[in-house]
Amino acid sequence: MSYFEQFMQANQAYVALHGQLNLSLKSKTRVAIVTCMDSRLHVAHALGLALGDAHILRNAGGRVTEDMIRSLVISQQQMGTREIVVLHHTDCGARISK
Repeated sequence: MSYFEQFMQANQAYVALHGQLNLSLKSKTRVAIVTCMDSRLHVAHALGLALGDAHILRNAGGRVTEDMIRSLVISQQQMGTREIVVLHHTDCGARISK
């Protein structure tokens, strides 16, 4: 079975479990988290978050880029975010060398 097929099966199970929750677009905590795209970092588990608790925005290195600012503005103006957390991690492959 390909990874795509596995992802499709996992998504069907996810929808069956969470599809009827009718969660709000606004996060429960009114927090947005900017963090790295590193696959070793599971933000929800690391911070004790449940589905719908926070907006999680990811890119290489968890950098606040122009596009990240655009997403944060939408999160704040349209979805009620009031706090922003920037979360970095150990051994980031996208860190800038000096």
